[in-house]
Amino acid sequence: MECPRCHNRNVNRLYKLNGKYYCRECIAFHRVFVDEKIVPEGFQYPSKAVQYHLDFELSASQKQISRQLVENYQNQLHSLVLAVCGSGKTEIVFELIQYALEQGHRVCFCIPRKELVKELYQRIYHSFRFVDIGLVYGGHTENIEAQFIICTMHQLYRFESTGFDLIIADEVDAFPFYGNRVLQEIFTNCCRGNYVKLSATFVKEDIHQEELLIMNRRYHGYDLPVPRLMICPRCLQIFIIHLLLWKWKKKVIIYVPFVKDVDKVVHQLRCFRVKGVSSMHKHNQENLEALKNGDIDVIVSTTLLERGITVEDVQVIVYHGEDNLFDCRTLIQIAGRVGRKISHPQGHVYILSCEHTSSIRQCIHTIKDLNTMNV
Repeated sequence: MECPRCHNRNVNRLYKLNGKYYCRECIAFHRVFVDEKIVPEGFQYPSKAVQYHLDFELSASQKQISRQLVENYQNQLHSLVLAVCGSGKTEIVFELIQYALEQGHRVCFCIPRKELVKELYQRIYHSFRFVDIGLVYGGHTENIEAQFIICTMHQLYRFESTGFDLIIADEVDAFPFYGNRVLQEIFTNCCRGNYVKLSATFVKEDIHQEELLIMNRRYHGYDLPVPRLMICPRCLQIFIIHLLLWKWKKKVIIYVPFVKDVDKVVHQLRCFRVKGVSSMHKHNQENLEALKNGDIDVIVSTTLLERGITVEDVQVIVYHGEDNLFDCRTLIQIAGRVGRKISHPQGHVYILSCEHTSSIRQCIHTIKDLNTMNV
């Protein structure tokens, strides 16, 4: 016996109800019986002219990848886009979205976290003004029959019976999608055509039969900030942070490994205007806006703020960088918070660690490689 959705064959995760077996591995996405068929039916929408507009012109590399994505889709090829943090990867899929919608195909743009989904919806709604767009995330279902759907990965299960001709998945290296076999099987079930996966941190194990496209430059053309490693005992790391804050006198995000570290570090930095951010703290968005507006100087955060945020002229410090939580992908994303704006395209990234870990070494090596790569 095998679950038709997640392909679970573990008999301990198959339960019997009214003479039929169902899967407990993926029951969070509604019950599926082993004798069910999950095959997207699909249906064609009317062909029509679709237009979009951008508030800026794409760079030469963005235009090249945009055209290649359309060509790959026409040739029924899957695509991976490795686009460095702050390179404008969202806008490079707009031409592909336009093409697919004009063919009468159904399109989905999905991201793991609902906060980013809501932000993405506003950006795309602003650009595709006369396109019917559905928005689906936990606790919110809007226009679910639309030809173009924007949703979280968790909500893809709603579309397994209909599927999509084109699925664009952003932040595929992020929790909870990365490493989640059930979510990845649901993604596959929903794709009756081709997909594009976007990430800043693809590794060899992520690449299968897709064509890999690389955008290694930010739109402003400056190099990615290369983290600077400072080897020091744990007991001295707070002292060094004090020195850096006094020296920079700029907005700073300090990343700590655990929620318990947030309040401790906030207390130790109480001579500065500082706030804490984590999944257990309140007013996270208000504190982030306060940093952006210059009302506070420092945010101490868990990896909650490792991606999806832009703060102009911000500097970054990683506290206890030797911790296993700071793997290579996480460190690359954290470093990517710096230098995102053309007004301040450079900045400081400091990793404070009591040892030189393989993750830190790999992060620095990868960023240097991307800066020197000719694509």
